Amino acid sequence: MKILVVSDWIDQLIYSEKMKYRMKDIDIVISCGDLSFQYLDFIMSELNKPLYYVVGNHVSRRSFKKNEFGDLVSDFPKCFKNLHLKHYKEDGKLMAGFEGCVWYNGGPFQYRQWKVYFYLLKMIPRLLFNKIIYGRYLDIFVAHSPPYKVGDREDPCHTGLKAFNWFIKVFKPKVFLHGHVHLYNRNVEKVIRYYETDVINCSGFYTLEIE
Repeated sequence: MKILVVSDWIDQLIYSEKMKYRMKDIDIVISCGDLSFQYLDFIMSELNKPLYYVVGNHVSRRSFKKNEFGDLVSDFPKCFKNLHLKHYKEDGKLMAGFEGCVWYNGGPFQYRQWKVYFYLLKMIPRLLFNKIIYGRYLDIFVAHSPPYKVGDREDPCHTGLKAFNWFIKVFKPKVFLHGHVHLYNRNVEKVIRYYETDVINCSGFYTLEIE
């Protein structure tokens, strides 16, 4: 399976009428956040492939609402599949995700470090089900923020989420896809091996294949 991952800013190599020819062998599209649904709609329309996403921390107020419990939820079109705390199986690959970043100024989709542990614990029953049925917990984990000290930054906004480190050690996804930390230089290495997982910074765009 070949995946196009986009995050954080509009890349002109993607936002182009030639993109569908450059990326004609893509099987699915994943967004790691901080992108408008208009941009994602363009990509999905051009490639005619399933699109999965998590939201980031720079979100227009038109892109989210509050549910009946007062929690913020994304208001993207239903044709996009939200991975936040959900599980999907696409072409045999097991996927899940988590939105947002560390709390730093009280904006939307920001989380205290301890609270991320609490949310990820809710995913354990389905992860155990995956292990029993498929022999593994997860193939792809999609987040906006990186793990703590694994491709993050030291400033308050870009500090990674510590619960992700625990999650990777225990549930061993093949790849952990994130954005949030902008890497504009295409020659910079985007992949960090952390235990048994490739942690990949997908800011701009990144393509990968998973057998």
